Amino acid sequence: MATLLSFLNADAADKIPVWLDCDVGHDDAMALILAAYHSSISLLGVSTVAGNSSLENTTANAISVMQAAGIKGIRVYKGASRPLVKPAAYAGDIHGASGLAGTTLLPEPDFATYLSEDTNAVNAMYRAIISSQVPVCVVAVGPLTNIALLISMYPQSIPKIRTLSIMGGAVALGNVTAAAEFNIHFDPEAAHIVLNSGIAHISIVPLDVTHTVLTTKNVIRRIAESVPVPRFAQLITDLLLYFSSTYGNVFGMGDGAPLHDPVAVAYLFMRNAFVERYVRVDIDCSAGHGRGRTYCDMFGRTGKPPNCWVATSVDVEQFWNTMLEALVAASKESSLKNNG
Repeated sequence: MATLLSFLNADAADKIPVWLDCDVGHDDAMALILAAYHSSISLLGVSTVAGNSSLENTTANAISVMQAAGIKGIRVYKGASRPLVKPAAYAGDIHGASGLAGTTLLPEPDFATYLSEDTNAVNAMYRAIISSQVPVCVVAVGPLTNIALLISMYPQSIPKIRTLSIMGGAVALGNVTAAAEFNIHFDPEAAHIVLNSGIAHISIVPLDVTHTVLTTKNVIRRIAESVPVPRFAQLITDLLLYFSSTYGNVFGMGDGAPLHDPVAVAYLFMRNAFVERYVRVDIDCSAGHGRGRTYCDMFGRTGKPPNCWVATSVDVEQFWNTMLEALVAASKESSLKNNG
């Protein structure tokens, strides 16, 4: 445990090698920026998956965000276009038809520069993990389809994954149904495979935590006032205001939207800001009302061995300070800094 804690700690001597798997919508965009610009992370690659929108949209969104944020030298790999078993059901009511609605400032995606056509996401992840000198951390902030395929096709990658940090699930209430959170509900069979894979350290940052990390008016104001490139600041605030408006319309949340995904990135380098418990988590793969639910055995009643660290709280102020630092850093490299 001491070795793991030192590896995850923000002041570790070496950067943390990280692979980011995402279905780029509004909060994924912030996760991508945080992973690319935090000083403790070495971002190895980005894979996309269907979820918030179609695979074509999430891939285009990832590339547009990377261009806008000045993220260079990182390739994007297309992954699964649908869940393992059931048809896809996207989150257009939250993220819009494109998966990243609400702004006119995103550049047209430069597929030629960013998108790798020579292999798919699963093969690319495997190559990065198996060739790394040290075990790799994987952050999964969309449905777990790509991760399930990775460990099924390449089980030899499992001992080379140091930490799998997942944004998904809920201890209490769901958000796509009364029982289930969106990412897990989108592909519960994949989640079941992943949580029973034997990866040494799996963590879940559930809705119960991310719903405390809100894009409040004060947060939006801080971004607008602190990010030094006006057009980049406008891009970010446009996206977050749209995200906040859809959460208000759909869920009646008037204090802003929960910025789910970057919290799972932050777990890697500021774990001491989280309260968490090591418990058994099982996935409901039935066709009934509970499909996609994460059954978190917080009181050990099942008698099954724990398989997952479940976060129960996070230092919200520390998170926002870190996120803001990444946005400031990204703005200085942004493709928008010389455009008006």
